[in-house]
Amino acid sequence: MALIRKKSFILVLLFLFIFSISSISILYYNELALKNENEALASNGSSQFTFPLLPSIDYESLNDTWYNPKLEMIIIVPNGSEIFANACKPLAEWKNQKGVKTLILSNYSLYPGEDNQSKIRNMIKSYYESDGIRWVLLAGDAQDDLIPIRKIYNPDTIVIGDTEPHGFSQSYKPTDYYYADLTGSWDSDGDGIYGEITLFSDEINWIPEVYVGRLPASNVNELSEMINKTLKYEEDPEIGDWMNRMLLAGGVSEPVNPIKDPDGEDEARLTSYILQYYVQDQMNSTHLCRTTSAYTPPVPYEDLNHSSFNNSFNDGYSTILFAGHGDYDEFADADGGIRTLYTSGDAQDCSNAYNPSLVYADACTTSCYDSDDFDNNIGEILIKNKNGGAIGYIGGLRLTWYYTNDYLLEALNRGNAKYFWKVFFEDKIFQQGKALYDSKVSYMNSFYYKFKRVPYHVEAERKQLSTYCLLGDPEVDIYTDIPGKIENISLPSTIYEGQLVEIEKITDNYSRIVPYPRLYITTEDGIERTVYGDKNGNVKFRLPLGAYKTYNISISGHNLDKFSNFSFITEPDNNLPKINNFLYSPNQPTVSTNINWYFKTTDNESGIESLFLIYSADNFKTYQYIQFKNDFTENQEDFMFRTLKLEPGDYQYILYARDYANHGIYLWLPSFQISINIPLTYYFIESIAITFAIIAAGFCIYYVVILKNYPRKIEKFTEI
Repeated sequence: MALIRKKSFILVLLFLFIFSISSISILYYNELALKNENEALASNGSSQFTFPLLPSIDYESLNDTWYNPKLEMIIIVPNGSEIFANACKPLAEWKNQKGVKTLILSNYSLYPGEDNQSKIRNMIKSYYESDGIRWVLLAGDAQDDLIPIRKIYNPDTIVIGDTEPHGFSQSYKPTDYYYADLTGSWDSDGDGIYGEITLFSDEINWIPEVYVGRLPASNVNELSEMINKTLKYEEDPEIGDWMNRMLLAGGVSEPVNPIKDPDGEDEARLTSYILQYYVQDQMNSTHLCRTTSAYTPPVPYEDLNHSSFNNSFNDGYSTILFAGHGDYDEFADADGGIRTLYTSGDAQDCSNAYNPSLVYADACTTSCYDSDDFDNNIGEILIKNKNGGAIGYIGGLRLTWYYTNDYLLEALNRGNAKYFWKVFFEDKIFQQGKALYDSKVSYMNSFYYKFKRVPYHVEAERKQLSTYCLLGDPEVDIYTDIPGKIENISLPSTIYEGQLVEIEKITDNYSRIVPYPRLYITTEDGIERTVYGDKNGNVKFRLPLGAYKTYNISISGHNLDKFSNFSFITEPDNNLPKINNFLYSPNQPTVSTNINWYFKTTDNESGIESLFLIYSADNFKTYQYIQFKNDFTENQEDFMFRTLKLEPGDYQYILYARDYANHGIYLWLPSFQISINIPLTYYFIESIAITFAIIAAGFCIYYVVILKNYPRKIEKFTEI
């Protein structure tokens, strides 16, 4: 009897399982693959639905860029100095005229900080955070009562075993990098010692947020002369061949020593490399070399000596590179003892009037402008020269370093100099402050710096990054050729309100591409915006709404003679965008597959702003959407994307395309739906779950019956 009951129970379970399997519904898939429904777009469907949750167009941000332009540059003068501020006004007016929005600041004492340096930095940081400024000009010498420099803990000479000259500190080194890298406080442990390597990290981030230069004026007359020279250079330069010439001079750093250095140290290796790989296709050049017997530079070159360098300097060159030894009052090399090649007296008497150079001195201590005792350093003399000298001077404030046998020119002084001219010529970064700081970043991103640096020499590496600073206006664009004019630009024949205007390859009348051109755009109703192009002279900008508005464009940039002016008038955008076609795959989506979508739209006027894919499982009583948005510098019309897996159900879809003039159009068809049904595996799993539930219930009943009969069995057993 017990055996019969067990078999019956199993048959009942099998019957229930088979019944659950047989109840699976037939799967249904909508096999729509491609539709072209332009004729139906503006019909019934577009007016039947409203979607209040769709985000609006961000006109506020777009208009803000046009009507409330941010600052681009600040000029900092000594605290409360009205005469220094007045001296800077002509420079600020010029910057604003060409579209570099500039403000003069003389109130750094109002900002928080432990000392004047930190107050100045916090002022810079506040404008960087609010306006995203790019340029900072320190208009004053580095003394405490003017615009003090920051001294960081950098005991490179102590670690390496050398000595800073002239009684300079062996532990604390001056740098204006403090005003460029705005990350952190440079004193993370709060001990009052700035820029040190702590137990856990370097207190300096080393990535600059702004580009910094300094006009080291001790008085207002010096400041006025440097500003006037800068204005002359940019507004009314002396046109001539000097603009297309570069002077390179490489000396001997160490003579041949059969034991210590059998190949010697020839800086002409560096100047030859820079000439061959960066300069020769872009500028004319003069190459002066003094070498050991171990190295012969490529021809042509001339002998480097005091007379040849001084005479060449006075002839006038746009750019100058000197590589060798140096001190505050000389350029030198070490061929048969220290041999002077240029002196502070030569700098004082230089005769390159109205042909000021960007000078890069790959040498020690030629620009120690932080010290009152050494105001006669070559860097300050050249930048303060009234008409000539230097328009920008990059040199070391203290002793600098190189490695022997650095034939790849990748480390320390040589690596820094190589990357400067690489950034300048290859990357077309001709603004001197940007070239300096971008080259530091390029050096830090180099294979050598990331993987081959000597850990023992980390303080020397930090010194190289911090000690080379710029004397001069960082925003100044250095000439590499005679200036030209822009005669035509490729503006569209018709320009609509809200349109993304794209101008390709701005070139001058010499057919030269203008890298990173500056477009200063204004209107009579208060628009004032500056837009920059890319390296290849391409520019794009999204217009605000407003038809029949006249835009005036003033273009300036590298190797250009002042401004080239153009204008255009906007037309109204009165037309709807179009949804041309769409495609999705797979044709039979399931809960385990993503859906791939492709949409093609067009709008030949203001352009597509957003495309929305709106979907619902209850005929749009409720809905969800996915937005595909063009930002202000995009004009995408084809959209491809993948949606996530969906739960089982019948889904209806609407497409909504919207242009920048806020015209929109819907694509909605009742037949366009996707059914995602419950998969076979779901029923199988459900059946198994039911089966196990029934089995569990059966066992429960079975054991209840057993327990119920248990006393009788005990009684029977007892009777036995």
